[in-house]
Amino acid sequence: MPKHIEDIIVPERKRSIRDIPIPEGRRRAERYEMPPASKENHSFNSTSNDGRSRRKWIAIGIALLILMFTALSLFDGATLAYVPKSQVVSFDGDSYTARKAGEGNLLFSVIKLSGEKGSEVPASGEKGVERKASGTIIVYNTSTIEQRLRATTRFETPDGKIYQAPDAIIIPGKKVVGGKENPGTLEVVVYAERPGKEFNIGLTDFTLPGLKGTSLFSSVYARSKTDMSGGSTGGERTVKNEDETRVKTQLEAALKEELISEARAQVPEDFILLPSLSLVTFENLPQTDSTNENNVMINVHADLSGVMFKRSDLSNHLIRDKAILASGESVDIVELDALDFAFVNNASTGSLSSDRVEFSVEGEAIALWRVDEVALKADLIGKHKRDIPAILNNYPTIAKATATIRPFWRSSFSEDSAEIFLKKLPVK
Repeated sequence: MPKHIEDIIVPERKRSIRDIPIPEGRRRAERYEMPPASKENHSFNSTSNDGRSRRKWIAIGIALLILMFTALSLFDGATLAYVPKSQVVSFDGDSYTARKAGEGNLLFSVIKLSGEKGSEVPASGEKGVERKASGTIIVYNTSTIEQRLRATTRFETPDGKIYQAPDAIIIPGKKVVGGKENPGTLEVVVYAERPGKEFNIGLTDFTLPGLKGTSLFSSVYARSKTDMSGGSTGGERTVKNEDETRVKTQLEAALKEELISEARAQVPEDFILLPSLSLVTFENLPQTDSTNENNVMINVHADLSGVMFKRSDLSNHLIRDKAILASGESVDIVELDALDFAFVNNASTGSLSSDRVEFSVEGEAIALWRVDEVALKADLIGKHKRDIPAILNNYPTIAKATATIRPFWRSSFSEDSAEIFLKKLPVK
């Protein structure tokens, strides 16, 4: 059969991997090469980081400075620390006089306290006794004149029982304090006129039968401070003399210490009570039965009269002959209690009912001149540090001083007195 050209099929040529067309994008990727690292670019980045770090630390430093100055500003203020003028003063038995009243005198006042104490002692036997009841009363005087009552003055209860004061007494007249009248008062221990238990009574009022028919009968009267006790007749247990003496000595010492301690607690802060210028008197009270049938109670009563001075008055009076004080100057004697005070004449003091006392002083102490801190603070307002010497020339009572002003960049005291502080330094 004749072949037609249409029947001739030319076989396809086999494709080689070299004949596979490569996409344009992939061909470019294969041709890309990483450029070498640029030294110039690396160097530029390091410099930039250092600059940022430096700026950060500068900013932190500025912030800290601002905080520091702000904090210092919160502590605004100035302090003037000063040492007052001082002088050592010595006393060698120097004598002084104090009075209860009068201008220009060293004034004193008297504090009075009383107390009772008892202690059990083994009984050693029994004896017949007749003992009078006793107790403490307060005598009042509503007249303006002091009243002197003789020994054995009688005080009568509403039911007719009589008690007597063993010694003469003086009741001060009334005083007007703050527009209020206060009667004069005096504590007195009285005894029943006869022994017996019937005179053991509770608290009551008393009149003075010896004043009947006079104007003083209503002006002078008394009231109980303690019960009347100790009255008895018949048998009573006894104690050995040495036991009684020993216990009474102990009771007296304890009572004196307690009364002085109590008196000091009652003295105002700017006053001083000197134990050596205090009188303590003791009285043996009747013994009483103990809850233990083999013991008895030994009892003691004590009265304290203590001299009080205002500290500043006493200091300035004592130094009067020891140092020269300019007009308006005053001193404080440090540790007045350390000086030895004593009555010059014990007999003249009595119960301190007199209007004067005489005493002596021995020892050594330091006197400090007072500084008018109110005026000093006012003079410092708004002043520069360099003005301090001139200001202190007006204060001869200051020995030396140093000033501290905050914050440190300020050199003048504040215009506000509340920001100025004064500090008194000890004398070395």
